[in-house]
Amino acid sequence: MLTVEFLREILSYDPDTGIFIWKKTLSNRNKVGNVAGTINDRGYVVITIKRKRLMAHRLAWLYYFGTEPNGVIDHLDGIYANNRISNLRDVEQVLNTRNNRLSKNNTSGYPGVYLNKRNGKWAVQIWHGMKRKCLGSFEHKEQAIQVRKQAELELGYKSRIMS
Repeated sequence: MLTVEFLREILSYDPDTGIFIWKKTLSNRNKVGNVAGTINDRGYVVITIKRKRLMAHRLAWLYYFGTEPNGVIDHLDGIYANNRISNLRDVEQVLNTRNNRLSKNNTSGYPGVYLNKRNGKWAVQIWHGMKRKCLGSFEHKEQAIQVRKQAELELGYKSRIMS
């Protein structure tokens, strides 16, 4: 298991940029002074230490707070490569799931709102705990989005950053 002491011995971490820099050479791939890690196919920064691929956001938490996170690390802005400590929070999986990006198949531009092709209405759903709640079908997309936003407020979802 990786200790915080060993982590701090081999890497430096800047909480304002979220970037790790090698302090010690562990292999011929990493050099002292180089930025540590690569971005994987899902957009996360991964750092290899002693032949183990470790997620940089979890290493950032360990480095900064000195302990392993209790749950999963949520990237508040949804950008997985942004490992600034101000962008990370330790949450239960159910809370992390609320911060998911839109599916590429999303038809409304808003999570939990989709066009039902059978009846031509906008359907609304939301997850609460481990259960999906159907909130109804609506003629107008804007009305469906408002219903979803209201449900998010009532269920304690955090404010959504919309671009």
